[in-house]
Amino acid sequence: MRVAFLSDFFDSEIVGGAEKNDSVLINHLRQLGMQVVPVHTYMVDSVIGCYDFFIVSNFIRLSQQAKLYLMQKQNYIIYEHDHKYVVNRNPAAFKNFIIPRDKIINRDFYATAKKVFVLSKICKDVIETNLQIENTHNIACSLWSKEELNTIREIGCSSEKSKEHGILQSNNPVKGMSQTEQYCAKNNIIPSMIGSPDYVKFLLSLSLCETFIFFPQVLETFSRVCAEAKMLDCKVITTPKLVGLFSEDFSNLSGQPLIDKISNNIDAALVKFEEAIVQ
Repeated sequence: MRVAFLSDFFDSEIVGGAEKNDSVLINHLRQLGMQVVPVHTYMVDSVIGCYDFFIVSNFIRLSQQAKLYLMQKQNYIIYEHDHKYVVNRNPAAFKNFIIPRDKIINRDFYATAKKVFVLSKICKDVIETNLQIENTHNIACSLWSKEELNTIREIGCSSEKSKEHGILQSNNPVKGMSQTEQYCAKNNIIPSMIGSPDYVKFLLSLSLCETFIFFPQVLETFSRVCAEAKMLDCKVITTPKLVGLFSEDFSNLSGQPLIDKISNNIDAALVKFEEAIVQ
């Protein structure tokens, strides 16, 4: 079976949560012996007939023609990262996450997929309520490799807190750095900036913080950084209703118990992905 993994970008091009998730899934499926080929969404039209199955990740640049082909074949799953069923990609802009019907897009594309994989309970609820579909599956996690989780374990066990507050350093406006800085200024907090392209250095810096402050401006489908903060035994100040992690009943965990829970969820999620592809 030749499997095309469709995405607008991959982890070799940009550093993003979706791309990190995708990389873990691609590597896992390859270890199972599947022939998984990363294909940019804007290039798929010319090669779409060469593949037996499709995993659709971020798909802003996927043509309508390609969507129609996939809907006709019904040989694809969607790995949902950031609300591509709503024009502004932020259901939190609407009261109680109820999206006006004229703002909903790609509804048929979601409805026709063999399965739509989402990262948290709130995302499952929002999609099902607004799209009126029943083919969603909540994996209740982001995906980290076993090596990454082991690194988080090791750092969490060895680090000592030496910074009172940390905030995410990000140029992405949806991550809310300016709003978080305003909160800190209002509350006389002088935060440490947490940001490094080197993942281990990022985790080390985060692990030193007693408290991580994060005010996203959209509904975070899970929030890797909040989960990483809690796995490293940081307290988290945020807007819980905008962070998918906090819609899960295990979000009260932290440290090693949270790492164990997320590890188990990842194992279960990878099995579900495999089943959706081969069945």
